[in-house]
Amino acid sequence: MAETVQSNGSVGSENKEPAKFNKDELTPPSFLNEEYFLNVLKQVENDKALTITKFEMIPGTKPGDHFASIMFKAIVSYTSRGKTVSSRSLVVKTMPVEEGMKKEMFTQMPIFDREIYMYTKVLPEMSRLMESIGDFEELAPRMLYHNTDPLVLIFEDISKFGYEMNNGFLDFDNTEKVVKKLAKFHALSFYMNDNKYSYKLDLPKNEGIMITEQTIDKMQMLADGLHLMKEEVETWPGYEKIAEKIEVTRHTFLRRLLSVYKPNPEPGFNVLCHADFHIKNMMFIKNAEDIDKIFLLDFQMCFWGSPAVDLLYSLYAVGNASVRARKGEIISTYHENFTEYLERLGCLRKGPTLLDLNIEMLKIGLLEVLLGLCFLPFFSLDFTKVDIDQIMDPTPENLANMQRMVYKNPDIVSILTEVLPHLFLKGLLD
Repeated sequence: MAETVQSNGSVGSENKEPAKFNKDELTPPSFLNEEYFLNVLKQVENDKALTITKFEMIPGTKPGDHFASIMFKAIVSYTSRGKTVSSRSLVVKTMPVEEGMKKEMFTQMPIFDREIYMYTKVLPEMSRLMESIGDFEELAPRMLYHNTDPLVLIFEDISKFGYEMNNGFLDFDNTEKVVKKLAKFHALSFYMNDNKYSYKLDLPKNEGIMITEQTIDKMQMLADGLHLMKEEVETWPGYEKIAEKIEVTRHTFLRRLLSVYKPNPEPGFNVLCHADFHIKNMMFIKNAEDIDKIFLLDFQMCFWGSPAVDLLYSLYAVGNASVRARKGEIISTYHENFTEYLERLGCLRKGPTLLDLNIEMLKIGLLEVLLGLCFLPFFSLDFTKVDIDQIMDPTPENLANMQRMVYKNPDIVSILTEVLPHLFLKGLLD
């Protein structure tokens, strides 16, 4: 019988404070036990005689690193074909099990179906296509196992290869590297759709997930938060008109965002968007502060639509303020790399011109309201200093108190005083 350990989330020496984790990640679902992983590893290793000698489950990520699922790490020691694996770390992603807003919201979204489709169909085809032209760069971690009942995805733990998450947003040079990877991901999907009879994936069938007629009511808390932002902003000298605009736009911007999550009508320009393209959905190998390698994570929200969706994410949820100040250069870098990769693939259909791309950015500019006013403050929070349970499953009162605290935070105020005038002058708050 293997030695089994259930971790309570305490990591490190006894002198250190226990690490903070999401409440629903402190105790794994009962089915994620040693027997379950024994069967998984027998399949992964193709060895029916495999035996586990030690098994441990621990929380998988820090507070605020993800939202749409619960994650754990399974640390397993086992023997297979006479060889001993002293410690193998597996990243386990499954559905929320705690009752509350988080479980209710994401049960209604086909996020796991979408991610399984991406890992079993789309990403393998992308890898084969890349290798066919001599490009052996990896896009994402390897999925080892998946099941739909119950929903589970298991990945190789890439942290053992030196990959790590970045603490905070990236500077311009590193954001450019991320945008080049994004351009490749988009170009691959564009080429595959242009050659759909060879790949038979029907990428345009992947409709938007985040904001739809079915989910829009669950997103209302974002709009409600803008009212509290307005109350704070109207006390800032010179921001009175902007505060008025915030109050006006909060009633309509979510419904107007529905069009952002729909593709451009043919022959318009579309790609497979990641659609959750933020700094916490990436891991890096770094040389000091310089990024050498990038892995993209969490393909749960992918949909067929405008590439400007992910490009706006790169400005508001990947790069820092210096990146937004050089927005034109970021768009140009993306366009140059997208175009060059299409040529390398031998794509017969031309991609957009740089002008086309800039027009796309303007067409879906309303997404900047969501990213700049709702998501950017959230991504800027230090989750070790807030009550993570109130964020992940808040009552209306707790949510309002938390939002008021956020809008008074000096770091958040600094962000808003940069973003709000930009949105106001572009007419996006009208």
